Amino acid sequence: MTVMKNISASTVNSQQLWDFYYKRRVEVDLKKWYAKYRSIFLFLFSFGMGASAMFLLASADSRQDELQILPNTNAIAMSTAEELPELSAETLYSEIVNQGIAYPKVVLAQGQLESALLTAGSSKKTNNLFGMRFPSVRPTTAIGIYLQGKDSIIYGTQKELRKYLKRPTYAVYAHWTDAVADYKMWQDFSFKARSKYIDFLSRVYATAPNYAEEIRKMVD
Repeated sequence: MTVMKNISASTVNSQQLWDFYYKRRVEVDLKKWYAKYRSIFLFLFSFGMGASAMFLLASADSRQDELQILPNTNAIAMSTAEELPELSAETLYSEIVNQGIAYPKVVLAQGQLESALLTAGSSKKTNNLFGMRFPSVRPTTAIGIYLQGKDSIIYGTQKELRKYLKRPTYAVYAHWTDAVADYKMWQDFSFKARSKYIDFLSRVYATAPNYAEEIRKMVD
């Protein structure tokens, strides 16, 4: 038999012939199929590899973003730690003035009294200079709450943390400068002395009916 090189005619049976030809047929069919669909196969393979690479890169970027925004035990974002000033009486006063907070010397004294410049009590964990409560309504720079009874911190948005506000909760900040910014927000939200003073000027200082309105336009 000329078609089989390694099998003698005396030892070949019908099953062996069938197995041999079937194997050859399958090999030929596979080669034809691969030749026909080779470009499609390569495209799908390349697409799959590209998609996998993009997914890995996106995952890496996502993890990096999380590293930058999630607070650590010191509540300082790694990407900005070198840019933010260290806390001292001088830098605190400077930040209070830069934020435009009313009565800056009084507020500085509050920071020293409430937290001893972040050296007293839980202030080291929370960066809460002024003993501020976490607000449920007004805008805030706080990123979480400190549960005093449990000595634990929970991070989240105002909506997420509202259910915890029935118990004593203090605000948690990413950095002490955020506590100063939040104090300014609290002052603007609840302390209306400037507005009252402008109304006072309108009543006793000038007779023009739009005097108060013009003053507000100039200072707002």
